Parts: sequence; C-alpha cells; structure tokens
Amino acid sequence: MAKETRQRFDPAKLTIFAQEVLQKIGMPKEDALLTGSMLTACDLRGVESHGIAHLQLYCNWMKEGNCKINPKIELFDLSPSTAVIDGDNSLGFVNGHKAMTEAIKRAEKTGTGFVSVRNSKHFGAATYYAMMALQHDMIGISMTAGGRMMIAPGSTGRAGGLNPIAVAVPAGKKHPFVLDMSTSVVAGGKLEIAKRQGKPIPEGWLVDGEGKAITDLSKVDYRNPEWRGGILPLGGSPALGSYKGFGLSVLVDILCTTLSGAALGTMANHFFGAIRINGFRPVQEFKDDMDQLIESIESLPPLPGVKKVYVTGGLEEEIVAERTANGIPLDTAVIQQLKDLSAETGIKCDIER
Repeated sequence: MAKETRQRFDPAKLTIFAQEVLQKIGMPKEDALLTGSMLTACDLRGVESHGIAHLQLYCNWMKEGNCKINPKIELFDLSPSTAVIDGDNSLGFVNGHKAMTEAIKRAEKTGTGFVSVRNSKHFGAATYYAMMALQHDMIGISMTAGGRMMIAPGSTGRAGGLNPIAVAVPAGKKHPFVLDMSTSVVAGGKLEIAKRQGKPIPEGWLVDGEGKAITDLSKVDYRNPEWRGGILPLGGSPALGSYKGFGLSVLVDILCTTLSGAALGTMANHFFGAIRINGFRPVQEFKDDMDQLIESIESLPPLPGVKKVYVTGGLEEEIVAERTANGIPLDTAVIQQLKDLSAETGIKCDIER
C-alpha cells in the first residue's frame, strides 16, 4: 500500500467546523449538528467521496435556493409498519435520519418497518442509515435513487441511476456485516475523487456515447446531462453480468421512486428498512451464529501479498480505528474549499490535529 502523503486533520474539529458553517448559512442547529456529524462519519470509514469534501457543495445548494434550509417535511402514516415522507426538497441527511428513525420505531412495534422518501436531496453515504439499526438489534437497509448516469446494457443511452444499496447486520464479538455498494461498476464518487486528484480511471468504468472506454476525466463533463455517455452497470458488459447490476438499479428505483410516488428520474428519493431480529429468533443466538459466519470467512488463507480476507465491513472498522487515532486525510483541493468556506462565513477553520 502506498504511503499516505496527505495532511491529516482532527475528526472532532472537522465535525464542529462543518456544523458551525451549516448553522452560519441558516440551517437549524439540530439539522446542522446531525449533518456535520454524518459528513465526518463518512470520512472516518474511508468514504471520502461523501464526506467533508461535499460541505461546500451542500452550502452552495442551500444558498442558491436549490435545497431548502427550513423545509416542511411531511410524513404520511400509511400503516403500522410503513410510511412515506415528503422531504420538501431539503438535504437528504435530515430526511434520511428522520426516515430511518421512523423505520426503526415501527420495527420495534411490529417487527419490521419500511419508509420510502420522495422530494429529497443527496443523503451522503447509504451506510450511515443502515447502521443506525445495529444498536437496536435490528438489520438495517438503506437505498437511494436519482439521476440518470448509468448506461443500459446493449444501449448508448442512460436509463438508470447509480443507486446504492446498504445493509447492516449486527454480530456479537465480531464486527457487524456492513454492505454498501453501488449498482454501477463503480460509485460516482470514485470518479469525483479521481478528477479532484488528477488521476486516470481504469478502463471499464466510463464510456462515451459510442460505447468507447474513457480513462481521462479531464476531457469529459460526465455530470452534464447533455453529455452522451455514462457509467457502466455492475458487471460492466452483458457477458460479465451487467444485466444483474442494471436490474438491481431498476429495483432501487422502484422502491425509492415509484413506491414513494415521486416522478421518474427525479433526484433524490430514498428507501429505508429495519428488521427486528428477535421477531425471528433470540438475538444472542443470532449474533453467535453471525460471529461463526464471519470467522469462517475471515480465517480463510489469504493469497500471497494479501494481508487478510475480510467480510464486508471489517476493513472499514479498521479504517475507523486508524483515522480516529491519526486523523482524517484530506486532498489539497478539499482543504482549500474549507478555507474558502471559513473566509466566506467567518467561522474559524480550526481543524488541525
């Protein structure tokens, strides 16, 4: 692994800075505290595409009126275990936290809870919401849909969102199983990081309007809806299973968009679920079996040069521990964005370790 050369910053101070900046631009204190905490939580897990690097973007949305700072979020209570939330075009962090909390509350009463959200905005990393269920001895589910960046198999046109799926399952002595995956061959945030760092991307991530591979992001504006081209579905090509990735993307669209009553292609809509484990079996028995399952996989012999075989969520646990101790690394461009926000808002950028 290449040695880390980026400057590192204090996670707690980054959180406070983000919270104070959001409050300064007019976000209610409770919403700002929640959003700032969730941003740095992403960075701590190594999900840098959805962390503090997006603070300036979200601030711009709210200042420009593209995202409501003081929304009137409405909950439609449709059954004991299900609900729909209309986010009133507000930031997805607030809507997502409210919706997952609602799903957990319903699961506590009925065994399962599911909430679909429409008329929202980007909600960061799906992992955070799924993991909210862990402390309640529940399995958490989180999805989000929006936009049209995925190329349909056999086509040159976009027909699906990148539509991530996250599932979190508690264990006992072992780390929880935490899956967070895009239904595309790569998350869109990975393109953002590569472009920010001026690095090429692997062949097979992005194609142009003729289906030809793109590796140099400096030559394309891939986020422009008018640009012909897009990201490939999980699997890459039909021969390697791209219909599976595309099918998962459509499924997420159905649960997030169609089920919530949102218009097709709107950004962004979400879906959350919570499943109470003791509705099936005693929690400790389940956790013991989860420990055995994880151990049976992580004890497998690694290939030469491979440190360890991980069950999804295990590597991220190690990243959290390392970054909590040593700080969050930030790209130069992100550091400059934070300095710009500091100058604009008057909030001191006190984030050094």
